[in-house]
Amino acid sequence: MEQFDVAIVGAGPAGSSAAYYLASMGFQVILLERGKSPGSKNVFGGRIYPYSLRELIPTYLEDAPIERMITKEGLTFMTEDASLSASFSSPTPDGTSGFTVFRSRFDQWLAQKAVEKGAFLLNEVKVDDVLFEKDRIAGIVAGGDEIRTHLVIAADGATSKIAEKAGLRGSFDPKNFSIGIKEVIELPKGSINDRFQVESSEGVSIVYVGYVTKFLRGGGFLYTNQDSVSLGIVVKGIDLVERKINVESMMGSFKQHEAIRKLIVDGKLLEYSTHLIPEAGFKMMPRLFTDGLILVGDAAGFIINNGYTFRGVDLAIASGIAAAETFTQLQKDRNTNRSSLSAYLANLDKRNVISDLKKFKNGPSFLNNPRLYSEYPKILIDLLRTMYSIDGRGSKRVREAARETMKRRISITRLVRDLIGGMNAI
Repeated sequence: MEQFDVAIVGAGPAGSSAAYYLASMGFQVILLERGKSPGSKNVFGGRIYPYSLRELIPTYLEDAPIERMITKEGLTFMTEDASLSASFSSPTPDGTSGFTVFRSRFDQWLAQKAVEKGAFLLNEVKVDDVLFEKDRIAGIVAGGDEIRTHLVIAADGATSKIAEKAGLRGSFDPKNFSIGIKEVIELPKGSINDRFQVESSEGVSIVYVGYVTKFLRGGGFLYTNQDSVSLGIVVKGIDLVERKINVESMMGSFKQHEAIRKLIVDGKLLEYSTHLIPEAGFKMMPRLFTDGLILVGDAAGFIINNGYTFRGVDLAIASGIAAAETFTQLQKDRNTNRSSLSAYLANLDKRNVISDLKKFKNGPSFLNNPRLYSEYPKILIDLLRTMYSIDGRGSKRVREAARETMKRRISITRLVRDLIGGMNAI
Protein backbone atom coordinates (compact mmCIF):
# COMPACT_ATOMS: atom_id res chain seq x y z
CA MET A 1 0.00 0.00 0.00
CA GLU A 2 0.92 3.66 -0.25
CA GLN A 3 3.59 4.82 2.21
CA PHE A 4 2.19 6.66 5.22
CA ASP A 5 4.11 8.65 7.78
CA VAL A 6 2.16 7.17 10.70
CA ALA A 7 -0.26 4.26 11.12
CA ILE A 8 -2.59 4.47 14.10
CA VAL A 9 -4.32 1.30 15.31
CA GLY A 10 -7.63 2.13 16.97
CA ALA A 11 -9.90 5.13 16.39
CA GLY A 12 -10.81 5.75 20.02
CA PRO A 13 -10.01 9.04 21.77
CA ALA A 14 -6.25 8.36 21.91
CA GLY A 15 -5.90 7.26 18.29
CA SER A 16 -8.14 9.96 16.82
CA SER A 17 -6.41 12.66 18.88
CA ALA A 18 -3.03 11.60 17.53
CA ALA A 19 -4.46 11.48 13.99
CA TYR A 20 -6.00 14.94 14.35
CA TYR A 21 -2.73 16.47 15.58
CA LEU A 22 -0.56 14.82 12.94
CA ALA A 23 -2.93 15.52 10.05
CA SER A 24 -3.13 19.15 11.17
CA MET A 25 0.65 19.30 10.77
CA GLY A 26 0.44 17.95 7.23
CA PHE A 27 1.57 14.36 7.79
CA GLN A 28 0.12 11.37 5.93
CA VAL A 29 -1.82 9.43 8.56
CA ILE A 30 -3.85 6.23 8.30
CA LEU A 31 -6.27 5.49 11.14
CA LEU A 32 -7.50 1.89 11.36
CA GLU A 33 -10.60 0.88 13.32
CA ARG A 34 -11.77 -2.72 13.74
CA GLY A 35 -15.39 -1.73 14.48
CA LYS A 36 -18.04 -0.71 11.98
CA SER A 37 -17.39 2.87 13.09
CA PRO A 38 -15.31 4.60 15.78
CA GLY A 39 -16.87 3.99 19.18
CA SER A 40 -19.04 1.08 18.10
CA LYS A 41 -17.02 -1.35 20.24
CA ASN A 42 -16.01 1.00 23.05
CA VAL A 43 -17.59 0.91 26.50
CA PHE A 44 -17.01 3.31 29.40
CA GLY A 45 -18.99 4.83 32.24
CA GLY A 46 -19.90 8.06 30.52
CA ARG A 47 -17.79 10.96 31.82
CA ILE A 48 -14.92 12.93 30.29
CA TYR A 49 -12.69 15.58 31.86
CA PRO A 50 -12.04 17.99 28.98
CA TYR A 51 -8.70 19.70 29.71
CA SER A 52 -6.78 17.63 27.11
CA LEU A 53 -9.59 17.89 24.55
CA ARG A 54 -9.49 21.66 25.00
CA GLU A 55 -5.77 21.62 24.20
CA LEU A 56 -6.38 19.63 21.03
CA ILE A 57 -9.55 21.39 19.84
CA PRO A 58 -10.10 24.70 21.69
CA THR A 59 -13.50 25.14 19.99
CA TYR A 60 -14.82 21.67 20.95
CA LEU A 61 -17.86 23.13 22.73
CA GLU A 62 -19.24 24.36 19.41
CA ASP A 63 -20.20 20.92 18.12
CA ALA A 64 -18.97 18.12 20.41
CA PRO A 65 -21.84 15.67 21.22
CA ILE A 66 -21.98 16.53 24.92
CA GLU A 67 -24.95 15.27 26.92
CA ARG A 68 -24.71 17.25 30.19
CA MET A 69 -22.06 19.21 32.08
CA ILE A 70 -21.44 17.66 35.51
CA THR A 71 -22.53 20.11 38.22
CA LYS A 72 -23.39 17.75 41.08
CA GLU A 73 -21.34 14.93 42.63
CA GLY A 74 -22.74 12.25 44.92
CA LEU A 75 -21.43 9.40 47.08
CA THR A 76 -23.87 6.80 48.43
CA PHE A 77 -23.14 3.99 50.89
CA MET A 78 -25.64 1.13 50.74
CA THR A 79 -26.75 -1.83 52.81
CA GLU A 80 -29.60 -4.16 51.88
CA ASP A 81 -32.32 -1.86 53.17
CA ALA A 82 -30.75 1.55 53.75
CA SER A 83 -28.47 4.15 52.19
CA LEU A 84 -26.40 7.16 53.24
CA SER A 85 -25.70 9.84 50.65
CA ALA A 86 -23.43 12.88 50.50
CA SER A 87 -23.89 15.42 47.72
CA PHE A 88 -21.64 18.19 46.45
CA SER A 89 -22.91 20.82 44.02
CA SER A 90 -20.63 23.33 42.34
CA PRO A 91 -21.04 24.32 38.69
CA THR A 92 -17.65 24.92 37.06
CA PRO A 93 -17.79 27.38 34.12
CA ASP A 94 -14.41 26.11 32.88
CA GLY A 95 -15.69 22.52 32.62
CA THR A 96 -13.14 21.05 35.02
CA SER A 97 -15.82 18.77 36.49
CA GLY A 98 -16.32 17.19 33.08
CA PHE A 99 -19.32 16.20 31.03
CA THR A 100 -21.21 13.08 30.00
CA VAL A 101 -21.16 11.59 26.51
CA PHE A 102 -21.91 8.42 24.59
CA ARG A 103 -18.74 6.93 23.13
CA SER A 104 -20.50 5.87 19.94
CA ARG A 105 -21.21 9.54 19.22
CA PHE A 106 -18.13 11.13 20.74
CA ASP A 107 -15.63 8.80 19.05
CA GLN A 108 -17.26 9.27 15.65
CA TRP A 109 -17.18 13.04 16.13
CA LEU A 110 -13.48 13.08 17.07
CA ALA A 111 -12.48 10.70 14.27
CA GLN A 112 -14.37 12.83 11.77
CA LYS A 113 -12.47 15.87 13.01
CA ALA A 114 -9.25 14.03 12.18
CA VAL A 115 -10.58 13.11 8.73
CA GLU A 116 -11.45 16.75 8.08
CA LYS A 117 -7.82 17.60 8.80
CA GLY A 118 -6.65 15.02 6.24
CA ALA A 119 -6.33 11.72 8.11
CA PHE A 120 -7.35 8.57 6.19
CA LEU A 121 -9.84 6.47 8.21
CA LEU A 122 -10.49 2.80 7.48
CA ASN A 123 -13.27 1.04 9.42
CA GLU A 124 -13.76 -2.72 9.88
CA VAL A 125 -10.05 -3.42 9.51
CA LYS A 126 -8.37 -5.86 11.87
CA VAL A 127 -4.64 -5.34 12.32
CA ASP A 128 -3.07 -8.78 12.47
CA ASP A 129 0.56 -8.02 13.23
CA VAL A 130 3.34 -5.49 13.28
CA LEU A 131 5.84 -5.44 10.44
CA PHE A 132 9.45 -5.94 11.54
CA GLU A 133 12.41 -4.81 9.48
CA LYS A 134 15.98 -5.05 10.79
CA ASP A 135 14.81 -5.47 14.39
CA ARG A 136 12.55 -2.43 14.31
CA ILE A 137 8.85 -1.96 13.64
CA ALA A 138 8.34 -0.55 10.16
CA GLY A 139 4.56 -0.77 9.83
CA ILE A 140 1.62 -3.11 10.29
CA VAL A 141 -0.02 -6.07 8.60
CA ALA A 142 -3.78 -5.87 8.09
CA GLY A 143 -5.87 -8.27 6.01
CA GLY A 144 -2.78 -9.57 4.27
CA ASP A 145 -1.62 -6.08 3.28
CA GLU A 146 1.58 -4.54 4.53
CA ILE A 147 1.34 -0.86 5.43
CA ARG A 148 4.81 0.62 5.84
CA THR A 149 5.20 3.66 8.05
CA HIS A 150 7.81 5.64 9.94
CA LEU A 151 5.84 5.15 13.16
CA VAL A 152 3.04 2.96 14.50
CA ILE A 153 0.87 4.34 17.31
CA ALA A 154 -0.97 1.55 19.15
CA ALA A 155 -4.32 2.74 20.48
CA ASP A 156 -6.00 -0.66 20.47
CA GLY A 157 -7.22 -0.81 24.05
CA ALA A 158 -6.40 -2.33 27.41
CA THR A 159 -5.65 -5.79 26.04
CA SER A 160 -3.55 -4.40 23.18
CA LYS A 161 -2.40 -7.12 20.78
CA ILE A 162 0.07 -4.69 19.22
CA ALA A 163 1.80 -4.15 22.58
CA GLU A 164 2.03 -7.92 23.03
CA LYS A 165 3.37 -8.59 19.52
CA ALA A 166 5.92 -5.81 19.92
CA GLY A 167 7.16 -7.37 23.16
CA LEU A 168 6.24 -4.37 25.31
CA ARG A 169 4.19 -6.33 27.83
CA GLY A 170 3.79 -9.87 29.06
CA SER A 171 0.72 -11.80 30.12
CA PHE A 172 -1.91 -10.25 32.36
CA ASP A 173 -2.63 -11.06 36.00
CA PRO A 174 -6.40 -11.65 36.41
CA LYS A 175 -6.23 -10.01 39.84
CA ASN A 176 -5.69 -6.67 38.13
CA PHE A 177 -8.98 -6.71 36.23
CA SER A 178 -12.58 -5.93 37.08
CA ILE A 179 -15.79 -6.62 35.20
CA GLY A 180 -17.86 -3.62 34.22
CA ILE A 181 -21.55 -3.82 33.34
CA LYS A 182 -23.54 -0.82 32.12
CA GLU A 183 -27.13 -0.08 31.20
CA VAL A 184 -28.49 3.03 29.50
CA ILE A 185 -32.03 3.68 30.72
CA GLU A 186 -34.27 6.09 28.85
CA LEU A 187 -36.18 8.67 30.88
CA PRO A 188 -37.92 11.90 29.88
CA LYS A 189 -35.69 14.95 30.21
CA GLY A 190 -38.17 16.54 32.59
CA SER A 191 -38.15 13.49 34.87
CA ILE A 192 -34.34 13.57 35.03
CA ASN A 193 -34.34 17.27 35.87
CA ASP A 194 -36.95 16.79 38.61
CA ARG A 195 -35.52 13.63 40.17
CA PHE A 196 -31.95 14.91 40.29
CA GLN A 197 -32.86 18.58 40.87
CA VAL A 198 -30.89 19.96 37.94
CA GLU A 199 -31.50 22.16 34.90
CA SER A 200 -31.50 20.74 31.36
CA SER A 201 -27.80 21.39 30.72
CA GLU A 202 -26.68 20.25 34.17
CA GLY A 203 -25.61 16.72 35.00
CA VAL A 204 -25.09 14.46 37.99
CA SER A 205 -22.44 11.87 38.84
CA ILE A 206 -23.04 9.44 41.72
CA VAL A 207 -20.75 6.71 43.08
CA TYR A 208 -22.25 3.79 45.04
CA VAL A 209 -20.44 1.56 47.55
CA GLY A 210 -21.53 -1.48 49.54
CA TYR A 211 -24.60 -3.52 48.69
CA VAL A 212 -24.38 -2.46 45.05
CA THR A 213 -21.69 -5.16 44.63
CA LYS A 214 -23.07 -7.46 47.34
CA PHE A 215 -20.26 -6.03 49.49
CA LEU A 216 -17.56 -7.30 47.12
CA ARG A 217 -14.69 -5.09 45.98
CA GLY A 218 -15.99 -2.56 43.48
CA GLY A 219 -18.79 -0.05 43.20
CA GLY A 220 -21.59 1.39 41.14
CA PHE A 221 -22.07 4.58 39.18
CA LEU A 222 -24.83 6.72 37.73
CA TYR A 223 -24.44 9.51 35.17
CA THR A 224 -27.25 11.63 33.78
CA ASN A 225 -27.56 12.23 30.03
CA GLN A 226 -30.06 14.47 28.24
CA ASP A 227 -32.89 11.91 28.19
CA SER A 228 -31.36 8.84 29.82
CA VAL A 229 -29.15 7.73 32.69
CA SER A 230 -26.06 5.54 32.47
CA LEU A 231 -26.15 3.05 35.35
CA GLY A 232 -23.41 0.53 36.01
CA ILE A 233 -21.37 -1.70 38.28
CA VAL A 234 -17.65 -2.43 38.39
CA VAL A 235 -16.60 -5.45 40.46
CA LYS A 236 -13.45 -7.54 40.85
CA GLY A 237 -13.60 -10.51 38.50
CA ILE A 238 -11.90 -12.93 40.90
CA ASP A 239 -14.42 -12.01 43.62
CA LEU A 240 -17.29 -12.95 41.32
CA VAL A 241 -15.66 -16.29 40.59
CA GLU A 242 -14.85 -17.08 44.22
CA ARG A 243 -18.31 -16.14 45.48
CA LYS A 244 -20.05 -17.65 42.44
CA ILE A 245 -22.15 -14.51 41.91
CA ASN A 246 -23.65 -13.62 38.55
CA VAL A 247 -22.99 -9.99 37.63
CA GLU A 248 -26.37 -9.69 35.86
CA SER A 249 -28.23 -10.71 39.04
CA MET A 250 -26.08 -8.21 40.95
CA MET A 251 -27.23 -5.50 38.57
CA GLY A 252 -30.84 -6.54 39.07
CA SER A 253 -30.54 -6.25 42.86
CA PHE A 254 -28.88 -2.86 42.49
CA LYS A 255 -31.73 -1.55 40.37
CA GLN A 256 -34.33 -2.78 42.88
CA HIS A 257 -32.71 -1.02 45.83
CA GLU A 258 -34.78 1.93 47.08
CA ALA A 259 -31.86 4.30 46.48
CA ILE A 260 -31.97 3.47 42.75
CA ARG A 261 -35.48 2.24 42.02
CA LYS A 262 -37.10 5.63 42.60
CA LEU A 263 -34.59 7.31 40.29
CA ILE A 264 -35.19 5.00 37.31
CA VAL A 265 -38.85 4.09 37.75
CA ASP A 266 -40.72 3.94 34.41
CA GLY A 267 -37.40 3.94 32.57
CA LYS A 268 -36.84 1.94 29.37
CA LEU A 269 -33.68 -0.10 28.81
CA LEU A 270 -31.92 1.18 25.69
CA GLU A 271 -28.47 -0.36 25.88
CA TYR A 272 -26.61 -3.10 27.75
CA SER A 273 -22.85 -3.66 27.64
CA THR A 274 -20.01 -5.32 29.54
CA HIS A 275 -16.32 -4.51 29.60
CA LEU A 276 -13.04 -5.80 31.05
CA ILE A 277 -11.35 -3.02 33.06
CA PRO A 278 -7.65 -2.94 34.05
CA GLU A 279 -7.26 -1.32 37.48
CA ALA A 280 -3.65 -1.64 38.60
CA GLY A 281 -2.74 1.82 37.29
CA PHE A 282 0.94 2.76 37.26
CA LYS A 283 2.06 -0.67 38.45
CA MET A 284 0.40 -2.30 35.44
CA MET A 285 1.88 0.08 32.88
CA PRO A 286 3.91 -1.66 30.14
CA ARG A 287 6.98 -0.27 28.38
CA LEU A 288 5.61 2.66 26.42
CA PHE A 289 7.69 2.62 23.24
CA THR A 290 10.21 0.75 21.16
CA ASP A 291 11.86 1.28 17.78
CA GLY A 292 9.06 2.45 15.49
CA LEU A 293 6.17 2.11 17.99
CA ILE A 294 4.43 4.13 20.72
CA LEU A 295 1.61 3.00 23.02
CA VAL A 296 -1.17 5.43 23.96
CA GLY A 297 -4.40 5.42 25.99
CA ASP A 298 -5.64 2.18 27.50
CA ALA A 299 -2.98 0.24 25.56
CA ALA A 300 -0.40 2.11 27.65
CA GLY A 301 -2.32 1.47 30.89
CA PHE A 302 -3.23 5.12 31.34
CA ILE A 303 -6.17 4.66 33.73
CA ILE A 304 -6.58 6.18 37.20
CA ASN A 305 -9.13 5.02 39.75
CA ASN A 306 -8.80 6.64 43.15
CA GLY A 307 -12.24 5.71 44.40
CA TYR A 308 -13.91 9.07 43.88
CA THR A 309 -12.86 9.74 40.27
CA PHE A 310 -12.25 7.36 37.38
CA ARG A 311 -10.10 8.76 34.58
CA GLY A 312 -9.29 7.26 31.22
CA VAL A 313 -10.46 9.32 28.23
CA ASP A 314 -8.69 12.51 29.34
CA LEU A 315 -5.42 10.60 29.72
CA ALA A 316 -6.01 8.88 26.37
CA ILE A 317 -6.41 12.20 24.55
CA ALA A 318 -3.39 13.67 26.35
CA SER A 319 -1.23 10.67 25.39
CA GLY A 320 -2.41 10.82 21.78
CA ILE A 321 -1.32 14.45 21.62
CA ALA A 322 2.00 13.60 23.28
CA ALA A 323 2.71 10.76 20.81
CA ALA A 324 1.90 12.98 17.83
CA GLU A 325 4.00 15.80 19.22
CA THR A 326 6.92 13.40 19.63
CA PHE A 327 6.79 12.48 15.94
CA THR A 328 6.68 16.12 14.85
CA GLN A 329 9.80 16.82 16.91
CA LEU A 330 11.92 14.30 15.02
CA GLN A 331 14.42 15.35 12.41
CA LYS A 332 13.62 15.20 8.70
CA ASP A 333 14.91 11.63 8.38
CA ARG A 334 12.11 10.49 10.71
CA ASN A 335 14.42 8.15 12.60
CA THR A 336 11.98 6.67 15.10
CA ASN A 337 14.41 4.64 17.17
CA ARG A 338 14.01 4.25 20.91
CA SER A 339 16.39 7.09 21.65
CA SER A 340 14.38 9.53 19.56
CA LEU A 341 11.03 8.31 20.87
CA SER A 342 12.15 8.80 24.47
CA ALA A 343 10.90 12.38 24.01
CA TYR A 344 7.44 10.83 24.41
CA LEU A 345 8.04 10.64 28.17
CA ALA A 346 8.81 14.35 28.36
CA ASN A 347 5.71 15.16 26.32
CA LEU A 348 3.60 13.02 28.63
CA ASP A 349 5.17 14.74 31.61
CA LYS A 350 4.18 18.16 30.23
CA ARG A 351 0.57 17.01 30.54
CA ASN A 352 1.00 15.38 33.98
CA VAL A 353 0.03 11.93 32.68
CA ILE A 354 2.86 9.95 34.28
CA SER A 355 3.04 12.15 37.37
CA ASP A 356 -0.67 11.65 38.10
CA LEU A 357 -0.32 7.90 37.59
CA LYS A 358 2.62 7.86 40.01
CA LYS A 359 0.78 10.04 42.51
CA PHE A 360 -2.00 7.49 42.80
CA LYS A 361 0.10 4.37 42.25
CA ASN A 362 -0.82 3.00 45.69
CA GLY A 363 -4.51 3.64 45.13
CA PRO A 364 -5.29 0.24 43.56
CA SER A 365 -3.69 -1.60 46.50
CA PHE A 366 -5.66 0.45 49.02
CA LEU A 367 -8.89 0.02 47.07
CA ASN A 368 -8.39 -3.75 47.16
CA ASN A 369 -9.15 -3.62 50.90
CA PRO A 370 -12.44 -5.59 51.22
CA ARG A 371 -13.44 -3.68 54.37
CA LEU A 372 -14.05 -0.56 52.28
CA TYR A 373 -16.98 -2.29 50.59
CA SER A 374 -18.32 -4.45 53.41
CA GLU A 375 -17.61 -3.15 56.92
CA TYR A 376 -17.47 0.61 56.45
CA PRO A 377 -20.80 1.08 54.63
CA LYS A 378 -22.44 -1.02 57.37
CA ILE A 379 -20.71 0.96 60.14
CA LEU A 380 -21.86 4.30 58.76
CA ILE A 381 -25.44 3.20 58.24
CA ASP A 382 -25.64 1.41 61.60
CA LEU A 383 -24.41 4.60 63.27
CA LEU A 384 -26.98 6.79 61.54
CA ARG A 385 -29.76 4.29 62.25
CA THR A 386 -28.88 4.39 65.95
CA MET A 387 -28.72 8.19 66.03
CA TYR A 388 -32.09 8.68 64.35
CA SER A 389 -34.02 5.88 66.10
CA ILE A 390 -35.87 6.76 69.30
CA ASP A 391 -37.38 3.75 71.10
CA GLY A 392 -37.84 5.06 74.61
CA ARG A 393 -35.05 2.96 76.08
CA GLY A 394 -32.66 5.87 76.44
CA SER A 395 -30.76 7.69 73.71
CA LYS A 396 -27.01 7.57 73.23
CA ARG A 397 -24.57 10.34 72.55
CA VAL A 398 -22.92 10.26 69.15
CA ARG A 399 -19.58 9.13 70.58
CA GLU A 400 -21.27 6.32 72.51
CA ALA A 401 -23.18 5.19 69.44
CA ALA A 402 -20.01 5.34 67.33
CA ARG A 403 -18.01 3.34 69.89
CA GLU A 404 -20.63 0.60 70.12
CA THR A 405 -21.12 0.42 66.37
CA MET A 406 -17.40 0.10 65.63
CA LYS A 407 -16.94 -2.42 68.43
CA ARG A 408 -19.36 -4.73 66.62
CA ARG A 409 -17.64 -4.30 63.27
CA ILE A 410 -13.96 -3.36 63.50
CA SER A 411 -11.12 -2.67 65.91
CA ILE A 412 -9.85 0.88 66.48
CA THR A 413 -6.35 -0.21 65.43
CA ARG A 414 -7.56 -1.51 62.10
CA LEU A 415 -9.68 1.61 61.57
CA VAL A 416 -6.67 3.88 62.16
CA ARG A 417 -4.51 1.83 59.81
CA ASP A 418 -7.13 2.03 57.07
CA LEU A 419 -7.46 5.80 57.54
CA ILE A 420 -3.71 6.31 57.28
CA GLY A 421 -3.53 4.00 54.27
CA GLY A 422 -6.28 5.93 52.55
CA MET A 423 -4.68 9.32 53.18
CA ASN A 424 -1.38 8.09 51.75
CA ALA A 425 -2.94 6.38 48.71
CA ILE A 426 -5.75 8.64 47.51
